[in-house]
Amino acid sequence: MSSHATLEAAPESLWRNHDFMRLWVANFISNAGTHITRLAIPLTAALTLGATPMQMGLLAMAGSLPNLLFGLVAGVWVDRVRRQPLMIAADIGRALLLASIPLAALMGSLTFIHLWVVAFVGGTLSIFFTIASVAVLPSIVKSEQLVDANSKFALSDSVLSIAGPSGTGGIISLLGAPKAILVDSCSYLVSAFSLRRVKVAETIAQPRVKRSTMWTEIWEGIQALIQTPLLLALTVSGAIGTVGFSIQGAVGILFLTRELGLGPALVGLVAACGGSGALLGAVVAGRTGRYTGVGMAVILGNLLWVFGGLITPFAGFGGITLPYLVVGGIVASLGATVFSVNQMSLRQRLTPVSLLGRVTAARRFLLFSLAPAGSAIGGLLGAGLGLRMTLIIGGLVGMVSVLVVLFSPVRSVYDLAGVAISEP
Repeated sequence: MSSHATLEAAPESLWRNHDFMRLWVANFISNAGTHITRLAIPLTAALTLGATPMQMGLLAMAGSLPNLLFGLVAGVWVDRVRRQPLMIAADIGRALLLASIPLAALMGSLTFIHLWVVAFVGGTLSIFFTIASVAVLPSIVKSEQLVDANSKFALSDSVLSIAGPSGTGGIISLLGAPKAILVDSCSYLVSAFSLRRVKVAETIAQPRVKRSTMWTEIWEGIQALIQTPLLLALTVSGAIGTVGFSIQGAVGILFLTRELGLGPALVGLVAACGGSGALLGAVVAGRTGRYTGVGMAVILGNLLWVFGGLITPFAGFGGITLPYLVVGGIVASLGATVFSVNQMSLRQRLTPVSLLGRVTAARRFLLFSLAPAGSAIGGLLGAGLGLRMTLIIGGLVGMVSVLVVLFSPVRSVYDLAGVAISEP
């Protein structure tokens, strides 16, 4: 009798949840196409249009600028409307935008301004899609399945990080950069079709008396981050970690190429090892959360992420280079994935669905605002103290982010089902 009750209480496998599978397929296909565009648009600018270094910098800025300009606003809109139609509209909008590039190239009218506008508007639509996809998941799966669901998303992302670069290079070589973008355009249409078939009962934020102002609703999301101890600890840790990893990221490639003398092939090999670590992390993220508790999985993942980054600066000592880089890359990527899956699941469980868009947007805005500062600090430290020492300093800053969650209520969280949802 008790075993029968246990079977009834066991949640259905996500592979049998048709709505989750459609959401998963939509994310996988659109992300696969995005890997192509991420390389094809810069190559189109450089090879087809002969862009200058200044123009390439402006093009890179076009993709990241929308996070700072529209990130908070996107969170409000995600909470005001149904997320599913918003994601479909973002997919269709990106498909049309990208399709305009090969069409303009075919007509001989493609310009740098055209590419910049597509990158900027496409980046804006991607913000809405990303925040909505985070906010809609708790309406599709049960709270105790959030870690498993996020693990499956991480698994597909890690597969793309391994296979994506070589596959992208082959497609661009075969079709040419402008035409290869058409593949991504089609992937967004397939994603929209898959999302259209998802059945989801969504919760939309309702005004107490009348619709609040945009800034009032943004402030509600910020308040939820500040007033919820678990969310505050995760946010402060994430902010410190972003600075540390940005410091390392600013000089990472220079360290590999100038300090260690690695060529493109070996740099690619190191990156591929990182992808394999992410794949392993996606496989064990859910098991780690169940074995140690979600809170300890967050701490352990963060610790491994930072520790892997601290292994890299020792490459070259004693004439040993690749083993340090390979082990460091695998450990860091494994830890980053275990951390990401479990902390995202915890945030999705903690936050009321009606606030999840704004809370996610507020957190993203903070992290994206700090990343350029970390990169600037990394550049200054690299010039003044050297590349190796800068990597070590970045890792030590990241270690502070581990201490924040270690000495916070996050440590005591074991099961998501036992976590009370924060009241708005």
